[in-house]
Amino acid sequence: MTNEMTTVNAQTGEVLGQVIVKEDARFVTVLENGKYVRKAKFSDYSSIVAETRAEKIWLLNLMTGDENSGNGLKDHVGKEIVVADVIFRKYDKVNEETGNTEYGVLTYLIDPNKEVYVTSSKTVYFAVEEMLRLFGTPHSENWENLILKVGKKKGQNGDIITVQMIG
Repeated sequence: MTNEMTTVNAQTGEVLGQVIVKEDARFVTVLENGKYVRKAKFSDYSSIVAETRAEKIWLLNLMTGDENSGNGLKDHVGKEIVVADVIFRKYDKVNEETGNTEYGVLTYLIDPNKEVYVTSSKTVYFAVEEMLRLFGTPHSENWENLILKVGKKKGQNGDIITVQMIG
């Protein structure tokens, strides 16, 4: 078996290849059109355990929505958010120019009043994932809500949304 994934350009019919060069639990490095590209792997996670019908309906409506189903995190730069629950939800989409499948993740930060802040920022995903790794997950023994400050910094392709743990 080879490590090559084949993609066909829908416009030209040209067969494009991606060769997996290196892979670990968090990233895969591929040789794509003569260039090396590191792509993140994402994991689904939810700290919410919906037990009642009302809780299940709330969660379903949240999860079947999109980035607009909560408050966009990018609209709350400078705000401090108390995080009681977290959801990571993977998604994929097709790049219309290349035909390649691109992967992303939505991060839902949920405060104690069920106010939801949503972002597709990979920077936020990796930061919150590391916080959960260090401090435990919601509803586990010794869990304390995270207090995060939303920020932004300049990136190559525009602003990058960030979160910093302050408590």
